[in-house]
Amino acid sequence: AGHKVACVMGGGNVVRGSKLHANGFTNQVIADQMGMLATVQNGLFLAETLKQQGLSNIRLYSNIPVESVCERFSYQNAEVLLSNGGVVLIAGGLGKPGFTTDTGVVAQAFELHCPIVIKTTKVDGVYDKDPEHHSDAVRYERIAYSDVLANKHIAVMDKAAMAFAADKAITIGICQPNPQDVLALLGGDTSRGTLVS
Repeated sequence: AGHKVACVMGGGNVVRGSKLHANGFTNQVIADQMGMLATVQNGLFLAETLKQQGLSNIRLYSNIPVESVCERFSYQNAEVLLSNGGVVLIAGGLGKPGFTTDTGVVAQAFELHCPIVIKTTKVDGVYDKDPEHHSDAVRYERIAYSDVLANKHIAVMDKAAMAFAADKAITIGICQPNPQDVLALLGGDTSRGTLVS
């Protein structure tokens, strides 16, 4: 209670443009466009799932034109929905190839005046090195933007997105995708994730 919720969709579970490019798909623009479309698929799925759970005041917007599927993102419409207690879902990344969803979520947070971004991912926070490859990796409960940006081994969010968050003083929370961890971070509890500020 007391929070306004905007959720920016990722699409890496469906298609990841950078992986396509790394595996010989030579057109990076098309690969990124495929990734943006994947975020729309995830947005449709999440919106319908939330509606089936009884949440009716929800709207999916897209930063790429897919008007037959969902509305084009509008700051004004999203603000009205948020002020009325609704939930805003945003797909399509930034709407332009060459930018990650990480950068898109921070840009949307800035636009919607969100003081914190919670990124849910497969790891339970920010580590000093990749915990999937290093059993001695240490999880930070809190870490400064500058320390994340300076450590080449920290790759939980892309550096451009992190630099943008630092510039706009948007706190970044990193945790696994379950409601208890998200709520814990929103309350400042870093036992289940990491806060970057």
